Amino acid sequence: MVKIPDHINELKSYKPGKPIPEIKAELGLEKVSVLWNNENNFGPSPKAMEMMRAAIENSHVYPDPTSKELRTAIATNEGIDVEQVVVGSGSEAILSNVFQAFFNEGDELLTSEGTFVAIYIWAKSHNVPVVKLPLTSDYRFDVEAIKASITNKTKAIYISNPNNPTGSIITKSEFESLMKAVPKEVIVIMDEAYYEFAAENQDYPSSVSYGYPNVITLRTFSKVYGIAAIRIGYAMGEPRLIEALSKVRLTFEPSNLGQAAGIGALSDLDFLKKVLDNNRTELKACGELFDRLGITYIKSFANFVTLDLGSPERVNIYSDELMKMGVFVRPLIAFGLPHCLRITIGTADEMNHFRAAFEEVHSSVFV
Repeated sequence: MVKIPDHINELKSYKPGKPIPEIKAELGLEKVSVLWNNENNFGPSPKAMEMMRAAIENSHVYPDPTSKELRTAIATNEGIDVEQVVVGSGSEAILSNVFQAFFNEGDELLTSEGTFVAIYIWAKSHNVPVVKLPLTSDYRFDVEAIKASITNKTKAIYISNPNNPTGSIITKSEFESLMKAVPKEVIVIMDEAYYEFAAENQDYPSSVSYGYPNVITLRTFSKVYGIAAIRIGYAMGEPRLIEALSKVRLTFEPSNLGQAAGIGALSDLDFLKKVLDNNRTELKACGELFDRLGITYIKSFANFVTLDLGSPERVNIYSDELMKMGVFVRPLIAFGLPHCLRITIGTADEMNHFRAAFEEVHSSVFV
């Protein structure tokens, strides 16, 4: 019998929930607001769609293995050299490549509890031990604890900023303090999947702008640009680190459609403004509702808001009752926060649907 390594046997296969059409049929729902995956419910960037339609004509030809045009567009957008950019089939693919490119036996990853679950999965799949520190009482990365926990086994530090699933950030001063304490041989992975939503905040650090030689910045086109299904993300950093990541990625990754979509999305400033304006407005409206109802929530710098409902039982009641009313939200048990509930910011119509349903559930069950 073929022996499968223990660390792979210990991984749990991804088991998706019921398809939305099946849930709608079971519950007799006509209208639904899907607010559980942090997707962009405005749909794809129109300019990304336009570029993909043109690119599909050449689908018989292998894509550019260097993604030169897309990397150049990203580099120009960020004011860096093209050699500082690598692209992949989603930032999660690049995250996996980080383990292949940089970790040796005995190296450890240092991060936090209550962050993006993929980091734990990819570390486990590469047999890398993870040191997980608690979040602070206000659901933020504990920078001081991270600094104090660096050892000679620490190969990399992972920080999701803004953090998924809490929406919190580490500030400029915290990031600068962290980098002063991190040895130059330790990589700091800054996962900025929700960068565009946070960037307008003056206290938010765009990690790539500092030019630190041991920082890898991850970003994605899945969120603000609405092309999650196309799987396109990128990393930025010192050319030497980017070259190492390039060596371990798949040769023709990402696809021609992914490259075209990214180029189009970056030029779609009108769509970007529309999404960000809506997010700002709807986050504010949600905060006002939660304040009025006495609901504890975490200040968010992303396209979602997370509630602290106090217990898993309350989370399940809110989630189940909202689903019966056609509003799908995310309990956070898989993130190690079973007392929390995450709501994606959708369109104005969807958020009106959510707020009306939430208030009805709250008043009928808990008041």
